[in-house]
Amino acid sequence: MADSPVFDWACELIERETALSRLQARGTLRLVLGSAGLEPGTLTARQLKAIAPRLLPKELRARGVVEIDHITEQLTQCPPAVEQSAKASIEPEDVFKRFGRPK
Repeated sequence: MADSPVFDWACELIERETALSRLQARGTLRLVLGSAGLEPGTLTARQLKAIAPRLLPKELRARGVVEIDHITEQLTQCPPAVEQSAKASIEPEDVFKRFGRPK
């Protein structure tokens, strides 16, 4: 499954604002999502807003990141365009709903 636009945006922000590489930023966020029981492919802005200030600081601190409050604050402000592109993606449930629809 492809990663959600929200996940991609968040990883790019972490990479841009820290000394972490692309792989490190994505891996760090995947660890946080896993501990919260979430998946990168279905991450929403609302979920990111909930976990960023609570779970991400510990992982960033462990990786030597210092501007943690600034980064987590930015992550809670996911742009509407990113949210819209996430909502525009087709969910598996939508596909299955169409199978039972009469023509």
